[in-house]
Amino acid sequence: MRSVAHVYVEKAVYAIDTPYSYQIPSSLLGEVAVGCRVLVPFGGGNRKVQGFVAAITEEPDDPPLKPIAALIDKTPLFTSEMTEMASFLVQHTFCTFYEAVRTILPIGTNVTVEQTFRTAKRLTDEEITEYPAKQQQILNFLSTSKSEKELRALLKSKQSANKNAAVRALLDAGVIVCEENACRKVAVPTERRVAVCETFDADTVPLSKKQAELYRMLCTVKEAAPKEVCYLCGVTEAVLKALVQKGGAYYFEKECAQSFSPAQNKLSVRHEIVLSEEQQNAADGIFALVCEPKPNAALLQGVTGSGKTQVYLKLIEQTLAMGKNAMMLVPEISLTPQMVGQFTAQFGEIVAVIHSGLTPSQRLYEFERIRQGAVRIVVGTRSAVFSPLADIGLIIMDEEGEGSYKSDASPRYHARDIAKWRCGKHHATLLLGSATPSIDSRYQAERGKYAYFVLKNRYANAVLPEVFLIDMRTEPPEAALSFLSGTLIGELSKNKQAGEQSILLLNRRGYQAYATCMACGKVLTCPSCDVALTYHRANERLMCHYCGHSEPVTARCPSCGGILKRTGAGTQRIEEELNRLIPDIRVLRMDTDTTYSRHAYEQRFDAFRRGEYDVMIGTQMIAKGLDFKNVTLAAVLNGDSGLGSGDFRSTERAFSLITQVVGRSGRSEKAGRAYIQTYAPDNSVIQYAAAQDYDAFYREEIALRKTLMYPPFCDLVTIGLAAAEEQTVKHAASTALSVLEEEATQAQGVALKVLGVSPAAVARVSGKYRYRIVMKCRNNAPFRAMLTNVLKRCGRERIFSGVTIFADVNGEVL
Repeated sequence: MRSVAHVYVEKAVYAIDTPYSYQIPSSLLGEVAVGCRVLVPFGGGNRKVQGFVAAITEEPDDPPLKPIAALIDKTPLFTSEMTEMASFLVQHTFCTFYEAVRTILPIGTNVTVEQTFRTAKRLTDEEITEYPAKQQQILNFLSTSKSEKELRALLKSKQSANKNAAVRALLDAGVIVCEENACRKVAVPTERRVAVCETFDADTVPLSKKQAELYRMLCTVKEAAPKEVCYLCGVTEAVLKALVQKGGAYYFEKECAQSFSPAQNKLSVRHEIVLSEEQQNAADGIFALVCEPKPNAALLQGVTGSGKTQVYLKLIEQTLAMGKNAMMLVPEISLTPQMVGQFTAQFGEIVAVIHSGLTPSQRLYEFERIRQGAVRIVVGTRSAVFSPLADIGLIIMDEEGEGSYKSDASPRYHARDIAKWRCGKHHATLLLGSATPSIDSRYQAERGKYAYFVLKNRYANAVLPEVFLIDMRTEPPEAALSFLSGTLIGELSKNKQAGEQSILLLNRRGYQAYATCMACGKVLTCPSCDVALTYHRANERLMCHYCGHSEPVTARCPSCGGILKRTGAGTQRIEEELNRLIPDIRVLRMDTDTTYSRHAYEQRFDAFRRGEYDVMIGTQMIAKGLDFKNVTLAAVLNGDSGLGSGDFRSTERAFSLITQVVGRSGRSEKAGRAYIQTYAPDNSVIQYAAAQDYDAFYREEIALRKTLMYPPFCDLVTIGLAAAEEQTVKHAASTALSVLEEEATQAQGVALKVLGVSPAAVARVSGKYRYRIVMKCRNNAPFRAMLTNVLKRCGRERIFSGVTIFADVNGEVL
């Protein structure tokens, strides 16, 4: 008998994703364990790949099996719960097992398989001269260096070194040996920067136009984040890498802070949590659920400024007191600094932070603290739900209706589903909180699936702001050009004079939205995507917000030579208009173009909180969860934005966004007011948002969804396909539909309605054409088994070669 490890390998595609059997060699007996990663030979070429040990069994010696090549983890990184969680992801999101493993583990644990080369035996100079010239060069080189990276640089080949003809010939002859090892590269947390090389002579080294522009920019700024300098010059990082290779610039790592001590994040000193009667009643009801020895779920709906965070803090304090741990999820990285500040002030070093803005080593540091039991509270964005926290008593999802909780890349999970699963494992309570709950959650509360608690009043006697609609159709032409009504300009000026602050929302970054030819009517679009290019004044480029393509601004149409007119507005344009219309106003712009650096969110929000700015203009990152005491004016500049996006949730998102922005105003003792600029003031969504009437909006929306049979009355599952050629993906989609229909007729307990094959709303992204098959169904076990068969059958068909196919459950239908 022998010990056999059943391993999920990294390189397996979905169609062949199954555990493969490997023999555990005698040297690793007792060391390889379930939950460890290993290095195994895979495929005909036996290239070493990473794998995850899912099980170990004792089996007969025959037939022969490939042995495990190396052990990556000395101790298992995965607990039994994490292994079960990976299986849950596979079954519910249709990803491969190793994709689930990579999602659950922090990026700091990632390893790469590196090749090293050496001569099989010591060769004399005379022996080397017997080989062809290219092979001689390699053999001489190996006397001083072994790494594949250096070897590839020597050969100047785009292929991997072992595919180079000279290297392959030496390997086949046994003259050189290739060894593959797993390497993890995590050290002191650093941030990658790029700087100009002072000794570079630009007059003697030929540079392309784009490289020269980058070099001049770096000479001015000296050092910058690579993404930032590339954005300013409107180039991809490939241009920057080429400049580095020519010696004009160099990358370096700049050390950054690793720990998250209370001193770093504290917004206030620890204080006794005092709740109002309304808050206390809600907290008591929710904590009674936490105390029950079974899983529970609750919805806490509270108007903006009602003090939901205070209720969260009180509940976590009580959960810790009963010996259980807690998790707090927020939808946006921009909300993390404020939330972390409140939590570390209250609970100190037992708080861990998980979000995408951390370095790999910071994420690994926090992961290890949680795994070792040094942490009792985890605060973070979507990925924090996978943290290896033990003895969970409470998981809170703030602003639970936010779309950012849903992953749009494999595994396409929703954090709420993972949180529910973990609450089931720990007999914990899931608390969903929001001023504007998702339609699905409110419906579950009405049905009694979730306990339901309401906060109807603002905390500390604050009142909801008075809301005004501004009909932009009646504004003078100059208001339409500036995208700021006369009323709003006057109110912003009044606020500045009073020493009070304002928040403006425009959910579009850039300067202007479209460039249209006045002669032929052509809209300038991205060459790789079917979307219009957006003008960015900061770098004088037209940019695609899907793939990142950019090109210089031109005054003439590339098709007919006609004059181009730029229309629409983004945050850059509004910033400029504010500075023009209101003298000496201090404007803070918050969008992805101004938050490149690792600590940009907290630094900018802190500056606004200190009163260094009069107005904050931003995209949706400023809409929810932020609490600034001196903000007495909030405005939505384009209230109609998003109402007609095509997705059935567009009205829900628009209502939530407007309501939440309005709620940023008047959160302290000062009265607040809010303005919504719109070209459709009679639209019911705009009317409900202005009245802050969620209940009326919900009643209208739930009735519409019931009539049309949309979630929560069914599940909406999309099979997405993408390929470089439209005919290829179209044919593949038709084939997938046929396979789906065949499997559905054979499946038991599956009821579904297939809406057919259609192009995606944005039919081409990054050079790939996209088609979709949309189904209305009930996402139960028989349905998932049927869809798994469909995806695996398609993956084995020749027609799907070069076609990406995936399934997305209750995602955006675009």
